[in-house]
Amino acid sequence: MFLKRIDVVGFKSFADKTGIDFSPGITAVVGPNGSGKSNIADAIRWVLGEQSAKNLRGSKMEDVIFAGSETRRPINFCEVTLTLDNTDRHLPVVFDEVTVTRRVYRSGESEYFINRQPCRLRDITELFMDSGMGRESYSIIGQGRIEEMLSTRPEDRRGPFEDAAGIVKFKFRKREAERKLEETAANIVRVDDLLSELQRQAGPLQVEAERARRYQALEAEWKAIDIALLVAEIDQLNHRWREASATVEDLSRLRIQQAQAVAERETAFQETRRRFEEAAAAADTLQKRLMEDLQARQRSEGDLALARERLANAQAVIADREAQRQQVAVEWEELRRQREQVDARRAEVRSHREGQAAALEAALGAVDPKARQRLEDDIARLNADLIEAHHQAASLRNELKLAEESIAQEDRRRERLDADLQRLREEAKRYAAEETRWSEAAAEQQAQMRAAEAELEELGRQVQALGQEDAALAARLNELKARMASLSSRHDLLRELEEGYDGYALGVKTVLQASAKQRLQGVHGALATLVEVAKEHETAVEVALGGALQNIVVETEEDARAAIDLLKRRQAGRATFLPISVIKPRRLSAQDLERVRGTPGFVGVASDLVRCRPEHRGVVEHLLGNVVVAERLVDANALARRLDYRVRIVTREGDVVSPGGAMTGGSHHRRGPGLLGRSRERREVERHLEACREAEAQLVAEQSAVRGRISALGRQQQAVWERLEESKTALAAAEAAAQEARTRRQSVQERLDSVRWDADQLQQGQDAWRARAAEAAQRLVLAEAEIRKLESMLSDARARLAAWDAEASARQETVTALRVEVARLEQEEEALSHQVRDLDDRMHRLASRRSLLEKDIAVQADAALQAEDAIAEASARLEALAGQVVDLEAQLEEIRQSRSGLEAEVAEGERRLREAQRALAELDERLHRAEVQAERADLELNHALRKLGESYQMTYEWARGHHPPPEDVEAAKREADRLRRAMADLGTVRTGAIEEWERLSQRLQFLTDERNDLEQARANLNRVIAEMDEEMARRFRQTFEQIRAEFQVSFRQLFDGGRADLTLTEPDQPLTTGIEVIAQPPGKKLQNLNLLSGGERALTAMALLFAILKVRPVPFCVLDEVEAALDEANVSRFAQQLRRFSDETQFIVITHRRGTMEEADVLYGVTMQESGVSSLIGVRLGDDEPEFESA
Repeated sequence: MFLKRIDVVGFKSFADKTGIDFSPGITAVVGPNGSGKSNIADAIRWVLGEQSAKNLRGSKMEDVIFAGSETRRPINFCEVTLTLDNTDRHLPVVFDEVTVTRRVYRSGESEYFINRQPCRLRDITELFMDSGMGRESYSIIGQGRIEEMLSTRPEDRRGPFEDAAGIVKFKFRKREAERKLEETAANIVRVDDLLSELQRQAGPLQVEAERARRYQALEAEWKAIDIALLVAEIDQLNHRWREASATVEDLSRLRIQQAQAVAERETAFQETRRRFEEAAAAADTLQKRLMEDLQARQRSEGDLALARERLANAQAVIADREAQRQQVAVEWEELRRQREQVDARRAEVRSHREGQAAALEAALGAVDPKARQRLEDDIARLNADLIEAHHQAASLRNELKLAEESIAQEDRRRERLDADLQRLREEAKRYAAEETRWSEAAAEQQAQMRAAEAELEELGRQVQALGQEDAALAARLNELKARMASLSSRHDLLRELEEGYDGYALGVKTVLQASAKQRLQGVHGALATLVEVAKEHETAVEVALGGALQNIVVETEEDARAAIDLLKRRQAGRATFLPISVIKPRRLSAQDLERVRGTPGFVGVASDLVRCRPEHRGVVEHLLGNVVVAERLVDANALARRLDYRVRIVTREGDVVSPGGAMTGGSHHRRGPGLLGRSRERREVERHLEACREAEAQLVAEQSAVRGRISALGRQQQAVWERLEESKTALAAAEAAAQEARTRRQSVQERLDSVRWDADQLQQGQDAWRARAAEAAQRLVLAEAEIRKLESMLSDARARLAAWDAEASARQETVTALRVEVARLEQEEEALSHQVRDLDDRMHRLASRRSLLEKDIAVQADAALQAEDAIAEASARLEALAGQVVDLEAQLEEIRQSRSGLEAEVAEGERRLREAQRALAELDERLHRAEVQAERADLELNHALRKLGESYQMTYEWARGHHPPPEDVEAAKREADRLRRAMADLGTVRTGAIEEWERLSQRLQFLTDERNDLEQARANLNRVIAEMDEEMARRFRQTFEQIRAEFQVSFRQLFDGGRADLTLTEPDQPLTTGIEVIAQPPGKKLQNLNLLSGGERALTAMALLFAILKVRPVPFCVLDEVEAALDEANVSRFAQQLRRFSDETQFIVITHRRGTMEEADVLYGVTMQESGVSSLIGVRLGDDEPEFESA
C-alpha cells in the first residue's frame, strides 16, 4: 500500500486545484521559506482527521481555507482528497484504491467522504486505526514534532509505541467496553432499584389480588342468580306490556268515535259563532257609525251654540247701538231746535246792532272807522276760529268715546282668548319640557353610549397593547430561560469538570479525590483551584505556571509524603507537592524591579497579578515571584535586554522569553477554558445565572402585572358592555317618550296657532281702534290748545277794542252810548254766534257718532246674518244627523236583538262542545295513562333487556335457555342479597389488582432475568477488558523490546557509534508505564536528554523513528523538515537511512537540505509565482537527465 495522489483546492495557500502524484520510494518537496511546502503535510494530516487548528498552525479551523491575496478574493471552502493504493488490502476494505476526502466551508460546516460516499469523521478515524497512518501516528512528523518525541513526559511517549504495537484499536475497544461496563453497572443499579420497589409492592398486591379473585367467584355466582331474576322480570314486564297495549287499542277506538263527535259539535259551534261574530261586527260597525254621528251632532250642537252666542252678541250690540243712535237723534233734534231759536235771536240782535252801528257811525263823524273795523275784524276772525276749534274738539271727543267703548268690548274678547292662549301655552310648554327632558335624556344616553364606545375602543387598544407587551415579555422570558438553560448547562458542565477533576493528571486526581473523602490530611488543593486571575492575565499566568497548575499545595512535608505513599500503593501515577511549611518565596530583586518599572509594555510581576489566600501567597511567590508579564513579545524582548536575559518573561498572548534568550510562541488555542479559566468561568456563569434569575423574577412580575391589568381591563370591558346595553335600552325608551311628547306638543301647537290667529285678528282690530283713539286724543289735545290760544288772542283783541272805545268815549258821550249799545248788541250777537257754533259743533259730533253707530250696526248685522246662516246650517245638520241617529239606533237595536239570540245559541253550542271535549279529555287521560303504563312497561322491559345485554352480553332467548327463571323468586332474591353482602364484606376490591399482580410477577421475573443478563454481560465485559489488557500488555512488551533492539542499532548507525536504550518507568504496568530514552553519543558520557545539542536530540529522535518503522513499517511517512537541525554529514546518514527503509515505506520528505534532495526519487518544487498562491513543479530524478513536469 502507498499514497498515490493528493488533490487540494482552496487549502491554505493552494488556491487553485492542485494534484500531486506520488510513487513508491522517496519524494522530496522543496521550496523557499514561506512558499507553502509545509501545507502539503498539513493537508495530509487534515484529511486524516486532524481536529486541532493549532496542530495545523492556525487559530481556528476556517484558517485552512484560502484567505485571499492582493490579486485574488477569498474562497468559501477547501477540499483535500487522498488516493491510496490498497491492492495489498492493508486497509480493511475490499477496494484496490481508496480515496478519502474532507471538505470544510467558511460557515464552519464539514463534510467527509470515503470513495466519494458521505461518511463520518469517526469512520475515517476507524479506517486508519492501527494502520500507522492516523493523524497522531508516527507516519506524519511535522515541524518540531521530531524533538517532541524526546522532550515530552515519559508517559506521553507511549503513542508511537502503542501505534506500532497495534493496540490503538484495542484501547478504543477497551474504552467502548468500559463505557458499556459503566452503562451496565448503572443499569444494574437501576434494575436493583426497580426490583426493590416492585418487591415492596408485590406483597400487598398479592393479597389484594387474592381478595379480588374471591370477589370474582362470589360475583359469578351472584351474576347467575341476577340473570335468572332478570329473565323472570322480563317475563313479568312482557305480560304487563301486552295487557297495557290491549287497553291502549280499546281506548284508541273509543277516542276516535268521541273525537268525531267533538268535531261535529265544534263545526256547528263554529258556524253559530261565525254568525254571532258577523252580527257583532255589524253591531260594532253601526255602533261606530252611531258614535261618529253622535260626535258630529255634538260638534254641530257646539257650532249651533257658538253661532247662537255670536247672534245674541251681535243682536245685543245692535240693540245697544240702535238705542245709542236713537238717543243721538233726539239730542240732535233738540240741538237743531235750539239752533233755530238762537238763529232767530241772533238775526234780531244783528238787525238792532246794525241800526245802532249806523247811528254810531253817523255820530262819530270824525272818528276813524278803519281802526275800529280792523279791531272788530280781528275779533270776528278769532271768534270764528274759536267756534271751529270747539266744534272740532267736540267731534274728537265723540270719536274718542266710541273707540274706547269698542276697545273695552274687544278687551273682553281678548281676555277669553288670552285664557285659551295661556292654557295652550302651558300645555305646549309642558309637552315641550317633556320633549326637552326626554331629548336631553336621549342625548345624555347617546353621550354615555359614545363615551362607552370610546371607552371600549380605548380599553380594546389597551388590551391589545398589553397583549403585545405580554407577548414581548413572554418572548423575552423564553429567551431568558433559553439563556439560563444554556448557562445552567454550562455551569453543570463546569461543576462536573471540577468535581471530576477533569484535565488533571491521574496522580493529582487520585490525591484530590482521597482528600475529598477525608483519607488524606493537610491537602489544600491543586494550585489551579487556589488562585484567581483576571481574564486578561489568564494566558500569561497559565503559560508561566505550565504544569505547576496541577501541583498540589499541602500543609507540611509529612502531608506530601502521605500523599506520595498513597499514589505508590495505588500505583496511580505521580504528582508534585508544594508544602506550605517549607516553600520559600522568590521575588525579583529591587534593582531588577526598578529597571523594568515604568518601561513601556511592562504589566507587572506575575505573582502580583494573582489573587489568593494569605497562606498560599508564599507558594505563589515561589512559582511566579520572578516571572515578569509584558504586553507584547517586542516588549518582552526589551524587558529581557534590560534584565540581561536572567528572568523569564511571559506576554499576555502566552509568548515566552526564557532566561538565556530562548523564545517560545505561536498560536495558543485550546478546546475549552484552562484550569484557571474554568473556575473563573464558573464564577462568571454563576453571576450571569443570578442576574438572569433576578431578570426572570422581574419579567415574571411584570408579566403577572400585565396579565392582571389585562384581566382588570377585561372586567372593565364587561362592565362597559353592560353600561352600553343599558344606555341603548334607556335611549330607546327616551326616544319613544320624546317622540310621544313631540306629537302631543305639535297637536297643542296647531291648536295654539289657531287661537293665536284669532288673537292676531282681534289684536289688529284693537290696534286699529287704539290708533283711532290715540289719533283722536292727540288731535283733541291740539284742538283744546288751539281753543286756549284763540281765547287768549280774542281777549287781547277785545281789550284793545275796549281801549280804543274808551279813548273814543272821551270825545263824544253819544258816541259812547251808541258804542256801548252797539258793543252790547255785538257781544250778544257774538254770544249767540258762539252758541250757534257750539250747537253746530254738538250737532256735528252727534252726526259723526250716529254715523259710527250706523256703521257698527251694519257690521253687527252682517255678523248676525252670518250667525243666522251658521245656525240654519247647524240646525239642518242636526236635523239630518238626528234622523240618521234614529235610523242607526233602530238598526243597532235590531242587530242587538239578533245577536242576543245568536249569543244564546253560541253558549248552548259551547256547552255541548265542552261536554264532548270533557268526554274526549277523559278518554285522552285514560288513554294517556294506559299509554304511560304500556310505555313504562316497555321502557322497563327494554331497560331489563339492555341491562341483560350490557351487563352480561346476553340475549333474552339465550339467557332464558341457560338461566331459566327461578321457581321461588323471593328465595333467589334473598340469595342474591346474601352474595351481595358477602362481596361488600370484602371491602373495596380492585379487580385490576389480579392483572396488575400478573403483570408485576412477569415484570419481576423479567427484571430478575434482565439483572442476571446484566451481571453476565458485566462479567463478559470484565473478561473481555481483562483479555484486551492482557493482549495489549503482551503486544506492548513484545513491540517495545523489538523497538528497543532496533533503536540501539539505528542509533549506532546514525551516530556512527555510541549507545542508546529504552526503559520502562513502571515495568509492572505495561498499559500505563512511561518510556525513558537513554542516549550516549560517541565520545560523550551518559547524560540527560535535555543536555544534548539540538542536532543530537534530532538524530536521537530519528533513530527512534527508524526503529519504530523497522518494527512496524507504515505504508507512507511524511517528514516535515525533521533534519533541519542536522549538519551535512548527519543529513547524509539520515538520507541513507531513508533509502534503506524506502523499500518498505514510502517517504514524502519536505526539506531544504541538499543531502536529502540528492537521495530523492521524485522532487517537487513549491513556488509562489503569484503572490500568496502556491504552485508545484515536479522533477523525476533518474540515472539520465531529470524530467520536469508540472504538478
